[in-house]
Amino acid sequence: MLALALSVVFWTAIVVVLHTYAIYPFLLIVLDAVEQARSTWRYIGGTERRRPAAQLGLPHVSVLVAAYNEASCIAQRIENLLAQDYPADKIEIIVGSDASTDGTDAIVQHYAARGVKLSRGERAGKAGVLARIIGLARGDVLILTDANSEFEKDAIRRLVQPLRDPVVGLVCGRLRLHSPLGAPVAEGAYWKLESMLKLYESRRGCVMGANGGIYAVRKHLFPPLPAGTVVDDFVAALRVLQNGYEVQYEPEAVAHEETAPGHADEYKRRVRIAAGGFRALAQFRDLLSPRHGFTSFALWSHKVLRWFVPQAMVLALVANALLAPHSRFYAAMLFAQCGAYLLAALGLLGLSPRKLGKLPDAAAHFVEMNAALLVGFWRFSRGLQGQTWTRTERAKAA
Repeated sequence: MLALALSVVFWTAIVVVLHTYAIYPFLLIVLDAVEQARSTWRYIGGTERRRPAAQLGLPHVSVLVAAYNEASCIAQRIENLLAQDYPADKIEIIVGSDASTDGTDAIVQHYAARGVKLSRGERAGKAGVLARIIGLARGDVLILTDANSEFEKDAIRRLVQPLRDPVVGLVCGRLRLHSPLGAPVAEGAYWKLESMLKLYESRRGCVMGANGGIYAVRKHLFPPLPAGTVVDDFVAALRVLQNGYEVQYEPEAVAHEETAPGHADEYKRRVRIAAGGFRALAQFRDLLSPRHGFTSFALWSHKVLRWFVPQAMVLALVANALLAPHSRFYAAMLFAQCGAYLLAALGLLGLSPRKLGKLPDAAAHFVEMNAALLVGFWRFSRGLQGQTWTRTERAKAA
């Protein structure tokens, strides 16, 4: 009886992991293919498949940048925004300083003559800064971005195009990660998976979260964020979906951003995001109800189950260890699990044999990512996550 219970635990945990990283992406591809085939069949049969004509013109946009001690990059960020291929009379730039102490405010004030606005306040975290500067925004559409991001010249023009359709409430752009020193981007495979999921979810109007470095949202759908919000991009997307609007992905609207300079910085960032994600999920648990249809399924698959993969990994290892002495199959499975963790250890320690290629680094990234999720869950459950942020120091290009 104990062996049966352990087997159930083991296979349930394995299914959670597989569903998150393999089954759900596969289902999205299949569902999209089926929908395309049905749409084509209806069209051949004489049924109109186009949506109503989109609204014309470019909206007035307000670009919002929350900054804390960003003196090293804020001028470059502002210059990049001022160089956007967008009508000058339809764009405004507002920088909200979270009580910066490194000269950020003085740099922003230097651009006042070019229409850039500065709003300085006491330390309140990103949610507090955004709540303050949204009141200053005159645009119908808000563009949210980070101080260390850089837009391609046509990013805003492309980002707002899907909003011409009145059913779309938020548009997420594409964030391309890179290192100014030419080092490989450790999370490349993970980021590609995320981009693929966004692309297929977008076709169903329910992208599960935006990219914080580049997204646009209708102003009336972005009231002040709840105090303590860490992942504004995730909260914004869920609020739009909750209000009955679509969230779409526009891969042609591109922003570039540096990765964290090392494993330690990246780990801290992931822990913070994970804790904020669990907090946001608790606020929007109603969207997990099956009555929300595919949105609910996507939220369970893309977010909830993924965030509990660490617990599933622990349960799979423990159950496997208890089953291994009584079964050659489970002994082999335990050997495979231990081998994967050994590869991860080699990757984390920088001892990867050349003949193994990038496999140890990929395993290390997977384990590190899930360890951060586990710690983030613990911090959320203990109420240890603060609302202010500390700037991540970025490497300088040679």
